[in-house]
Amino acid sequence: MAYSQKLEALKEAIYSIRRNQMSNLIRALSNWLGAEGAILFRVEGEKFEPVAEFGKTSKFSPCSTFSGEQGFLTSQEGLNFCWAKVPPESQFPTYIFAASFAEGYQPDEIALQVVLELLSVFLGSTKNEQNWEHVARAFRVATLGELAAGIAHEINNPLQAIIGNAELLLDTTQLDEGAKRKLEDILSAAEKIKEIARAMTHLADARRTEEKELLDFGKVVQEAAQLVAYALVRESVKVKIELSPTPQVWGRRGDLEEIVAQLVQNAGEAIAESGKGSQVTVRVRSEGEKVRLEVEDDGPGVPYDLRERIFDPFVTTKVTRGGTGLGLAIVQNLVTAHGGIIWLEDSPSGGAKFVVELPIWAVAKQ
Repeated sequence: MAYSQKLEALKEAIYSIRRNQMSNLIRALSNWLGAEGAILFRVEGEKFEPVAEFGKTSKFSPCSTFSGEQGFLTSQEGLNFCWAKVPPESQFPTYIFAASFAEGYQPDEIALQVVLELLSVFLGSTKNEQNWEHVARAFRVATLGELAAGIAHEINNPLQAIIGNAELLLDTTQLDEGAKRKLEDILSAAEKIKEIARAMTHLADARRTEEKELLDFGKVVQEAAQLVAYALVRESVKVKIELSPTPQVWGRRGDLEEIVAQLVQNAGEAIAESGKGSQVTVRVRSEGEKVRLEVEDDGPGVPYDLRERIFDPFVTTKVTRGGTGLGLAIVQNLVTAHGGIIWLEDSPSGGAKFVVELPIWAVAKQ
């Protein structure tokens, strides 16, 4: 589906929530996912009562036992389905949302998480203002992702010509020092643009090729944080790791490592750039049906004028270090793709504290 069509589907979904139009909302969410059909069931015991549906859903037969909070199924006719509990954090499913897709097609995970958040809001299960902010950020990052890969591709084509010709001139032409410095400046600027394009491609890639697996979250955090800690030693920044036992999570190791690495690196660089503070503390613990990661520093904190936009793409506090402003947007993207949320808090030390909550892996009771 074209970007403009997906954007229209999002607008229709929001409009349907405001107008309390469930059928229209399910249709809009189906279009947003790129599905052939979608249905919402109300669950009472082992009874599944359809609340609203759109398109191809007749071959989906719900069952009363689900493993975890969401998954993928294939019917006997070969039709692919995704399903999820609504709200996802509830102990027992009150609603089940399912969508059908053409053979071989799977939905974007960020798009699916946005669907679940919107349905939770519509059904009155999500009233926390923080969750509303999370939905808004997820929308912004997801819609940017629709364009980012294409933009990066368009940037890279002429950029390669600039870099290639500049390098050729430097290698094969007798130049005076002034011309040589100008060509070197061109190459340096082109490499910066290339870095931004690479980050935009990463931002757009909500789903990795790496398969999800059951992971010891504490171990993943420890290994990623220690790796960054070695680099921050040069900045005289210490990384302290505090781990408590946690249940396993279902996720992509590389993505979770990147979440940790980005947050710890950002905190360390904020300390180094400002000259204030000396320590980043990384904590992991259980929080009900969630695992919680906290990355807290004693640095300068996030300026008040940036706090509302800190997860937006191209917003950066690392001006002197050439920050692209895509790091936290990528982190937001990855957290959302794992069904989690992220937010910013103040640290008692005056620094910043980023908090990530992810759902634990849980097998439904038989």
